[in-house]
Amino acid sequence: MRGTRRHRYIDFHVDYSDLDTDGTHSELLQALRTHALALFSKNLKDLRLWVVQFDGTQGILKCHYTEKDHVIQLLLSIKKIGTKPVRISTRSTSGTIRGLAEKKQKNMQD
Repeated sequence: MRGTRRHRYIDFHVDYSDLDTDGTHSELLQALRTHALALFSKNLKDLRLWVVQFDGTQGILKCHYTEKDHVIQLLLSIKKIGTKPVRISTRSTSGTIRGLAEKKQKNMQD
């Protein structure tokens, strides 16, 4: 078993208080860095965290499987991206991006 290559993908959604604005990829990264240091005294590399996709309102993060709960806690703790007040919610987690897509498709059908 490849213990060092086990990842989890986390699908999340960002709700902005101001409806006509979206955050950028770099603003999200800065918010993640700041909160990771404040909450866990770790940087993103220590959490093995990567932003796979972020379009301003929806995104996918990749992390090591042992850090999944920390990353979810980190996401939920973010209240601002840049200067914009936000509320972040996680939608689902999976071991593969394909699994996330299947879960998203299933939720859309329900």
